[in-house]
Amino acid sequence: MKWYHKLIYSAANAFLPASVKRQMMGVGRLTVPANNNPLGIFNWLPKKYQRAHNIDLTKLQSYTAEELLELLISVHPDISHALYTYLRMGDTELTFTAKKNGSDDEAGQRELDAIKEMLETSLPSPGYQHGRSLDKLDTIQRMMIMVRGACAGEVVLNEQCNDVIDIVPVDPSLIWFRRESDTNRLVPWQYVKNPRPKSGDEWFGQYKKIDTPTFIYEEFDPMVDDPYGRTPILPVLQAVFFHLQVLQDLKAVIHNQGYPRLDISMLEEIMLKNIPSSIKNDPKAQQTWLKERMDEMLNHFNSLNPDDALVHWDSVKVEYLKGGNSGPMIDIKKLIDIIDTQMATGLKTLLTLLSRHQGSTESYSSVDTQIYIKSVESARSVTKRFWKRAFSMAARVRGVQTLVEADYSPIDLRSEMERVRDMRAKINNYVLAEKELYITAEEAATEARWIMGLNPKIPAELLDPLKKKHVSDSNQQIPPNGGD
Repeated sequence: MKWYHKLIYSAANAFLPASVKRQMMGVGRLTVPANNNPLGIFNWLPKKYQRAHNIDLTKLQSYTAEELLELLISVHPDISHALYTYLRMGDTELTFTAKKNGSDDEAGQRELDAIKEMLETSLPSPGYQHGRSLDKLDTIQRMMIMVRGACAGEVVLNEQCNDVIDIVPVDPSLIWFRRESDTNRLVPWQYVKNPRPKSGDEWFGQYKKIDTPTFIYEEFDPMVDDPYGRTPILPVLQAVFFHLQVLQDLKAVIHNQGYPRLDISMLEEIMLKNIPSSIKNDPKAQQTWLKERMDEMLNHFNSLNPDDALVHWDSVKVEYLKGGNSGPMIDIKKLIDIIDTQMATGLKTLLTLLSRHQGSTESYSSVDTQIYIKSVESARSVTKRFWKRAFSMAARVRGVQTLVEADYSPIDLRSEMERVRDMRAKINNYVLAEKELYITAEEAATEARWIMGLNPKIPAELLDPLKKKHVSDSNQQIPPNGGD
């Protein structure tokens, strides 16, 4: 943006009424936090998972899919572990680069660095402030991709609409899209649990219109004409329900057949011999008397502790319950293996990462790991689009027109020794290419410096030695195996 463009922009912001600027971009945050309570009462935020251990996982049918996923990532071991592994696997450095006409834009890069620094510093306020670092916000957005199938946020402007004061994440589950009747344009609306309309806002019941360029919504693998995206781990719900039902059945089987139980027989012939003479000729009274004796014996044995001695008359026969299932038994291990496979497939993760090992070879494990890394990178591409749009909007608000490129550092699972060995092998390839005169010494040095993480630009004091390299030391070469 030229200097006179900035001057016109500043003059327009100085003279435009606040109502016009509010219609253009809005003042302050337009979205509403999910736990907002404008009434000022009962506004203590609950610790949602403090009583997670009391949740009966067998009674989840009444929850919505979004509520289930939010619950299960905290209480179900496999789902929690899969999300944890995904977040840690993709936790690499996020960088921003400013480009203009295909080359680096120094002025734009300074603005991007200033915006990133703004997120890392606190707002000018004497009170408590919740953390808003870029790493924290990025972790939240990457989690939303897996749990919600999209990520959303807002670039918050100051009252003059000429600077950015914050970038806040928004829960995508609160966003509903509506098409305009005349243009078919998608317009986002946010569901607000406790609405409190203000002047200038447009509401439809409990839905607030968020039709502003400062609001950003990026979805993951959307279908045609479906702007909401798809949650990658949504198919795991069916496997979870089946898994819980199987565990419930196994619990019943173990309770009934997994522990030795007593088989107690009361000899009816002896009981009848000792029956009172007053009821010997009354069949109904006899049955009542026998039932009372049976209940007395039942209460007696039920009141015994596991280590109590068993003392009884010889009219009672006690032994362990014997017998078996004559029908075919289900192979529980194979059933659990099938459930584990379905669980890993639904979670888009690996059995190895879920601490399950079903005898896969090293070659298959290596291929599976590469596929999983591609899955993590695919999900991160959505957050890259979000950050690209957010930082581009922030730079334009600050008066800088630049092309923003957002990228994550590659996911590298190699050990330090393997990384050093591979780095030396790459450098050796460029040394060999230079020796065979495929590339110049300057080109080889530029690539070698980039591989070592240095500034690719060759310092001036090294240019002359590089030109004389073949003359002075033509036989020197890095050992092919990396040296000692």
